[in-house]
Amino acid sequence: MIIKNIHYIGSIPSVPKREMILLRLGYKKNTTTLSEEQEKFLESGIRSALSLCRLSGVYGRFAIVERSESHIKLENGKKFESASLAKLLSNSDEVMLMASTAGKTIVDRIRSEVSTGNAALGVIMDSTASQAADAALGWLMEFINKTIRREGCKLTKHRYSPGYGDLLLINQKIIYDMLELSKYGVELTEKYMLVPEKSVLAIAGIERIEAYE
Repeated sequence: MIIKNIHYIGSIPSVPKREMILLRLGYKKNTTTLSEEQEKFLESGIRSALSLCRLSGVYGRFAIVERSESHIKLENGKKFESASLAKLLSNSDEVMLMASTAGKTIVDRIRSEVSTGNAALGVIMDSTASQAADAALGWLMEFINKTIRREGCKLTKHRYSPGYGDLLLINQKIIYDMLELSKYGVELTEKYMLVPEKSVLAIAGIERIEAYE
């Protein structure tokens, strides 16, 4: 019998890749050039943002009880309407719901920089925090994989988040409630946006590892 609990990790030791931060900022390799002063400003902004990120995460495991080509239904009756998600989970009998956040401190700092006229620094910090939250989800998936591998299981290579493809943003409410994120300082607005805004929700499938692997 598998016991399905909600797990909270209060400090995630994840560092986003610099090239991913630059990609979010619109920099193109071998095309975008920076002066020495601009390079120093950029690196200082990234370091400052990372020092203010308080990465944490929550994850929970739930059984799939019904599926079709256009939806999956979980053990508590909650249903995700998405053909893309259903395809991703075609070989899964369970899902892992996950959340990560960079915390409130960095979001407050970004707003402060923008409101005081330092928009350039604010944009650098914003991109860094966004990538940090994504990287924390990646770390979380690696951590979970190490745990469930003992059972002969693994997560799907890809994860899927509400607001992408045909999985509507309203589905954030399902994940938010099932992971009980209100207990961990994360809020959900009436328009299904997360607060702090540098927070990410995602779904991955749990698959059996084939014998030949």
